[in-house]
Amino acid sequence: MALGTVGLTRPVIAQTPDFTFTANPGKISIPLGYWAESMLTLTSMNGFEGTIQLSTAVGPDTGLVGAGFSTGMTLDPNESVSTDLQLTPGQTPGNYNLSITATIGSVSHILVIPITVSQVSSPDFITRLWASYSILQERNIAIPEKFVSLGGFRGQVSLSAKLTPDIPNAPTVSFQPNTFDLSASASVTYDTIFSTTRTTPVGTYIMAITASSGTISHTYQAIMMVGDYRPPSEHPPLDNSTSDTNGQTSTSSATNNYSPLNASATLSILNSFWWLETIIGLAVTTLVVYGRRPLLKEQ
Repeated sequence: MALGTVGLTRPVIAQTPDFTFTANPGKISIPLGYWAESMLTLTSMNGFEGTIQLSTAVGPDTGLVGAGFSTGMTLDPNESVSTDLQLTPGQTPGNYNLSITATIGSVSHILVIPITVSQVSSPDFITRLWASYSILQERNIAIPEKFVSLGGFRGQVSLSAKLTPDIPNAPTVSFQPNTFDLSASASVTYDTIFSTTRTTPVGTYIMAITASSGTISHTYQAIMMVGDYRPPSEHPPLDNSTSDTNGQTSTSSATNNYSPLNASATLSILNSFWWLETIIGLAVTTLVVYGRRPLLKEQ
């Protein structure tokens, strides 16, 4: 009797093109009367590609009156793309869920983000970055921001920054000042300094700024887009535009090729949840979804 061997083979599993949809952080806490943000990221799997459409709805059941993000971006094969989600809470504390739908072609995924809206119950602080910033190669720009004391916080706050991807000649981020004393029920203005060189790679970076004081630490995220070098005479200021669900457009002339902020009006702009974006070489529509638009007062 002849004996032979039997070969076993594993079945081949087809790899279907698809994408993942995530948020960082995946859970969001918002002080009542202020704001919060999370970075939404879509990642291509198995060569999936297409134009991204994001949609959501706000209202009493979400605990929010505003949700802003960019849509109409392009996801390239086996790459990732991100947009900053900025949220304005309503007036009712509680635990909620916000559902965001991402659609590319015929494929859709729903991301559910737990939201907690709560009264300020202990000393804390807060600042805010805008959804995105733009800068050209070989540029230095300074953008004014504000830190606000919450719940009677007082103490020294230190700032640090990290950019992703961390590659040679990436943009640098610094602060003036990078350490400051914050008094109770007060605010402090500081400058975020962006710098690039002629060899800074053109592309999109995720910027994370961490503010720390003792045991309190918060990280705020934004997107930085770097465009090709142009002599100032060949690159006039671009216009910024932000659209909302009412179909209205607010425009403002940008200076120095970045999102302009007026330091004296920063807090009122933050509370009304409007921001401006300059896009370099990237066609992106910013969508701001409102249930209503109250002017939130500082607490």
